[in-house]
Amino acid sequence: MVECIYQNDTSRMVIVKCIGSSQFYLEKVIMPSEIFLFNAPKEARLEIWRMSISGQMLHIRADVSDYKTSARNSNTEELINNRLTELAG
Repeated sequence: MVECIYQNDTSRMVIVKCIGSSQFYLEKVIMPSEIFLFNAPKEARLEIWRMSISGQMLHIRADVSDYKTSARNSNTEELINNRLTELAG
């Protein structure tokens, strides 16, 4: 399992779906500006679905490794601190 991070930097809610082997499945609604930390198998695929008038539309399909916290380590702490500052202010 790898630790991953996704930040919804859109003005609309999105649905994150993570699909891996051995029946691994994770689905979460992410609100605008929300940061989502999660664990997933390293071979899993990530799908990000945007909401539209006609329903869900696939926006991004990527390897979960593209969202690993170690790959984004310099940004992870900064993203979380910025979000906490926004919430406090």
